[in-house]
Amino acid sequence: MSDATTTTRRPTPIWAKLLLIVGGVGFALGLVAAILALFPNLIPAFLNPNRYQRVYAGTTIQVNYHPSMGDMFNTLPGRIRPPADDSVIASYTLSWDSDGFRLPAVAADHFPIAAFGDSFTEGYNVATPWPDRLAEIAGVPVRNYGYRAYGPREEARAASEFAGREPRTWLLYAYFSGNDLSDANRPEMEQERSPFFMLPALAEQAAENVAAQAPQDPNAHYDFPMPVIIGGNYYELVILDNYLWWQLAPPEGFEASANYRIVSDTMDTMAQAVGPDTCLGFIFIPTKEQLYYQFVHPDARQWLRGVGHRPEPDSSDRLQLQSAPFDEAEEADFMAHLNDQHDAMERLVESKTRWRFIDLLPALQEHVGQGELLYYPYDSHWNQAGHDLAAQVIADAMRGTPDCPLG
Repeated sequence: MSDATTTTRRPTPIWAKLLLIVGGVGFALGLVAAILALFPNLIPAFLNPNRYQRVYAGTTIQVNYHPSMGDMFNTLPGRIRPPADDSVIASYTLSWDSDGFRLPAVAADHFPIAAFGDSFTEGYNVATPWPDRLAEIAGVPVRNYGYRAYGPREEARAASEFAGREPRTWLLYAYFSGNDLSDANRPEMEQERSPFFMLPALAEQAAENVAAQAPQDPNAHYDFPMPVIIGGNYYELVILDNYLWWQLAPPEGFEASANYRIVSDTMDTMAQAVGPDTCLGFIFIPTKEQLYYQFVHPDARQWLRGVGHRPEPDSSDRLQLQSAPFDEAEEADFMAHLNDQHDAMERLVESKTRWRFIDLLPALQEHVGQGELLYYPYDSHWNQAGHDLAAQVIADAMRGTPDCPLG
């Protein structure tokens, strides 16, 4: 009978177990970090509040712009008859920098002119937004700091951060009369600047997954587009009636409102962001509604009159739209007041010694009266012709200021 050999296994020390656990967790975290670095789109939104800036820095996409991509389809869902012809009406490249702003068409080491504004300045639905066209006309580089959905507060913040990064001969504030006053009511947006924020159609194109245009329903009722007749020119346009009502001054005038003071504060913030020798230009941008209302067929205008509103101050002096429908007999008086906001902004600019009022309204009125279409039919923004005209008017105004060199 042989002796049995017994092997006694010594227990693993606690420190060794802990070392194995820490090593395993570290390896797993390193593997996850490597995967997320390669595929940042996998980062959940709640874990990555800066995801837009991280994921889309330096994004470039090719855009084929269709009528159905107009912003009015998102603003007025179900109320617009889809276009019968949805073929491409503009094809261009969009590029954004790491800060989320549209890159200038021509790169430069120095940008003497800085332009701030909203989507009218960014120009995401045209090949050449007005800042780029202005650079061509003036022969001076222009930096485009426009971003969609920005209002006065966001534009002031952007100017504080970017305007003083280099010496400027001009700072341009492109003010849109359709919603800059109403945007002054809201808190400052914290949204990171993303190429696709509020632009689902462009995001779909970037993903090469563009949805087909919904067919017309022959039994459906659509409020838009409305027939517009200018001389021998006939158009069908979608308009946003709220942009009309914001042109009308409340009984106390715009000057008594908190909205007006916020715009004034924005201008002061912009002025403080640059040197004392920098010239300051306030660009007044009118709305499609303001320009084309008188040419909308009378049978269609009655529906707009029936939903009329006027801005009225609340207990905090913030303007809010209140229902104020009007009839045909009152229409002439209504149209006579469509320049109320324009006149108030001109007075504001004149009250500030460094600012110049660059007025786009007269030139756009003249060209619209000649039958030109300066806005996309299904969008609230300029088409390329609108941007080109705006750039020419701005360049002429800047050249007409002898004590302010272009560059």
